[in-house]
Amino acid sequence: MKPIFRKMRALQIFAITVVTSLSLVSCGGGGGSNPAPGPGPTPDASTLSVSPTTLTLAANASATVTVTSNVAWTVSAPTGYTASPTSGSNNGSFTVTAGATPTGGTLTVSGKGKSASVTISAPSAAAITVSPESIEIENASGKTGTFTITCSGSWEITLPTSKPTWLTSVAPLSGTGNATVTVTTGEYTSKNADQTFVTVKSGTNTKYVTIKKAGAQNVPPTKPTNLQPTGSNISTITTFSWAASTDANGDAITYTAMVSKDNSTWTTIATTKNTSAMNKTELDKNTTYYYKVVADDGYDGGKTESDVVTFTTGSTKDYWADGEYKLYEVGPDGTPTEVTSTTRKFKLIYTGDGYTQDLFKYGGQFDQEVQKGIKALFQIEPYKHYYSYFAIYVVAAYSNEAGMSQGSTDWNNATTKVDTKFKCSWQGGNSTGIGCDKNVVIEYAQKIPEMSTMAALTYSPTSIVINADVYAGTNIWSYNGAWGGMGVLSIAQTPARHPATSSYGGFEYTLRHEFGGHGIGLLGDEYVYYNTTPFPQSNESNFRQWQSFGCYPNTYLPTWDSSTSAWSSPEWEKTPEIHGQNWKTFYSRPEYTATGINFFAGSAMYGVGVYRSESRSCMIDNITHYNTVSRWKIYCRIKITAGETPDLEEFITNDVEKVNPYTSSSGAYTKAAPPARRCEGPLLEDPWHKKPYRLK
Repeated sequence: MKPIFRKMRALQIFAITVVTSLSLVSCGGGGGSNPAPGPGPTPDASTLSVSPTTLTLAANASATVTVTSNVAWTVSAPTGYTASPTSGSNNGSFTVTAGATPTGGTLTVSGKGKSASVTISAPSAAAITVSPESIEIENASGKTGTFTITCSGSWEITLPTSKPTWLTSVAPLSGTGNATVTVTTGEYTSKNADQTFVTVKSGTNTKYVTIKKAGAQNVPPTKPTNLQPTGSNISTITTFSWAASTDANGDAITYTAMVSKDNSTWTTIATTKNTSAMNKTELDKNTTYYYKVVADDGYDGGKTESDVVTFTTGSTKDYWADGEYKLYEVGPDGTPTEVTSTTRKFKLIYTGDGYTQDLFKYGGQFDQEVQKGIKALFQIEPYKHYYSYFAIYVVAAYSNEAGMSQGSTDWNNATTKVDTKFKCSWQGGNSTGIGCDKNVVIEYAQKIPEMSTMAALTYSPTSIVINADVYAGTNIWSYNGAWGGMGVLSIAQTPARHPATSSYGGFEYTLRHEFGGHGIGLLGDEYVYYNTTPFPQSNESNFRQWQSFGCYPNTYLPTWDSSTSAWSSPEWEKTPEIHGQNWKTFYSRPEYTATGINFFAGSAMYGVGVYRSESRSCMIDNITHYNTVSRWKIYCRIKITAGETPDLEEFITNDVEKVNPYTSSSGAYTKAAPPARRCEGPLLEDPWHKKPYRLK
């Protein structure tokens, strides 16, 4: 029996073991309370480090930082420093550079959650001196110079950003403690000395050493000789001259003429490349002057003075001074005579543009051409009869070059520029247009004490006689009610010479049109360009505004008929009334029966809708005849400027040229002819427009 028991016990134990084993295996199945554990976290294999981790950088110095990494990274530099490049990937490097005034800081390299830093320090500033602070090196290749550095710490030398080519080396460029620095230079061919500098720094302490390179050897010019003037009774404005110097190097020579009253304090008369010049400022009368000329070739050591000579001025001068003015009265034939004062009320101003100083000799070209222009005005009625009302101021204005610019009425846009005082510039081609610098004209006009205000200038029209030989001319009307006076400033521009055989006469004829007609009478042009074109209704507002200022009294524009989109038929009663009189006044007077006053189609460039009162006049083709309405207007301005009241009967009595000698009363000229060159009327300026304009 015992054996059997033992076998059963063994079998029992085995069964328990199997169940236990099965129980352990089934715990991960359908919802057991003790789940099996999952896999553990993956280890982080990212790496990022930098070398070095500390730097000391002086101003503008650089250093390289190495990055050891297996990730992408970026660099963030502290204020005052820059890094390049600012990003990378895996192993690499970047350069960090200090600015001009480094103060230190921490630079950070970051990537994939990791970072490394570099601590940057500015070098400590040590006391530093340099000696000498300036060195000069001979002008030859391979020449050297030295300076010493005394310093208790480290230092470095920075070369200039724009280093000259002759500065070949500076060594050493850095060090600690005291040192001698050698500067080596190369070839330098210029005869002008040159210089540069190097910067020596220890921390924030800075010193500079100037390095000068001598110019190539220069031979100065010979001294000027044969200086003139000498002697006595010399004009207070005169020509200074000398014999030319020579220069062994072939250099261009500039001369400076100088005068002195005491042989010590010198005043420059002129600086020029010529061998003569004139003084623009008048010398003192009856005074002894010392005179010398300095020749200069433009290089170091290239100046040579002449011997000093003396001369004594007299009590007179032979030339106009720049800005000098003279007062004239005209006689019955229009000839001007210089006077010291006048009681005549109507002041006119004449000046010139494009006249160089040598043309201002008394009785010379400027005098002759301006006096020709004065006389021309008083050879035509009504100026001829009322000459005794006029005084003439003539003002000299020196131009640096003779002539007139061309290519545009704006000097800045001219294709041929001439350096003249008033910048008169002719459009050219088929145009008579001329522009000028109005502000400079006003400046010179106001050198006359009586013309110190704009109000005075509105009573005193200006004529610019231009040193040029061309058929052209323009008058500028400027209006500003704030000026007072008559409100309109007039500046006429007329070239002094052009062929007298031209269709419209010479200079005198153009001046009567521009100055006598536009400038003084404020008359409009009466010629026609557009024979079959109505006067533009878009011009009406500006046209009537300028008529309200006293301009265009010789042109009649009817009212606009909006129902027919055309100008109304002309009516006597609606013509412009000039101080109580209109066209009908003269048409009705028996004295003017033969004059032919009527409505003639065409004026102000247009042939339809706008009218003039006579078939021909100075304002059409420069003939020596203003029509009756124009003469009345000029007479009225003369009387009003003189402080008198215009009187119709006085005018008619003294109006000696009632009949136009250039045409019959039949009115055969029904259209006004255009000039040989196109002129688009007066140039208008007012406060309401941004720039000058014309009615066209």
